[in-house]
Amino acid sequence: MTDSTVSESPLEAAAGTAGPHAVEAFKLLSDETRLAILLALWEHYDPHAEDNSVPFSTLYDRVNMGDSGTFTYHLDKLVDTFVEKTSDGYQLRNSGLTIVRAIIAGTGLEDARLTPTEIPRSCYHCGASVELSYKDDRLYQICTECEANVGPDSSERAPTGTLMVYDNFNPAGLTHRAPADVFVASTIEYHRAVTLLIRGVCPECSGPVEESLHICDSHESPPGEVCSTCGTWNEARVRYVCSVCKYGGSYPAWVAAFDHPAIVAFYYDHGFQMTFDLDDAETCARAWDRLAREQTLVSEDPVRIRVTVPCGGEELYLTLNENLNVIDVTESNN
Repeated sequence: MTDSTVSESPLEAAAGTAGPHAVEAFKLLSDETRLAILLALWEHYDPHAEDNSVPFSTLYDRVNMGDSGTFTYHLDKLVDTFVEKTSDGYQLRNSGLTIVRAIIAGTGLEDARLTPTEIPRSCYHCGASVELSYKDDRLYQICTECEANVGPDSSERAPTGTLMVYDNFNPAGLTHRAPADVFVASTIEYHRAVTLLIRGVCPECSGPVEESLHICDSHESPPGEVCSTCGTWNEARVRYVCSVCKYGGSYPAWVAAFDHPAIVAFYYDHGFQMTFDLDDAETCARAWDRLAREQTLVSEDPVRIRVTVPCGGEELYLTLNENLNVIDVTESNN
């Protein structure tokens, strides 16, 4: 039976761990006039300008609202949270910029779609060609031959053959870019996100990230197939979750050593650098090939995970412990 005395607003009832500050922020954005003010200030915004202040009269004319009193009321509500009042007018605070940028990036400036298009890389499981596609706000790299799977967290929503699904590549990333450029841009973005996560920084909100290691209890992955229990090739996986905004990801455990100095130096000594520009799809593809790292769960008590990094006919071996710290490094020629 519903308690008729409950006085919570829908926002307050839904907030949960988001807390009162988030509730108040959502309330401030619940009016079209306030959103129009933010958008008008963003239209004026120039990241290289010394001053982005917009005079009251200019802002009022831009929003095109007849009642100046009502306009002032809504503008004052935004001040100190999303808008800053200056001696010359009003300008967006960083929080206001973040709101507008999120909307622009999330919708893009045009219809964001990418039909399956072959990209210059091969599947690290079977060697077949790989296609890039974008749909439902997700970017996919999909093998054209095998059932490669990205992991248990995404297996139910990822098509068969998915090598990588990237939830956080915004539609704006497709704007004015050919498929090859999208491939490189998304790889750069993906690498950035991973390097932040493994260092405990959320790529989305900069909040603290919690790390946890998960090992499949009954892992069985026949050649060319994924495990029926965990839906992945890797029995040891690491999960990252932001404690503030809930951004997260699930990866093979070796990702914890994604850009370990020993790996970077090993690649460099063998003539390969992991950095590349937007017009270098070839090096980008080679970078994905370098991510074909094998991992072996050597023991569970204590946890020891051996990571094999091949390059130039030689191999580098790293051992991770239960905290996913590198505790040993050796080379095949040592």
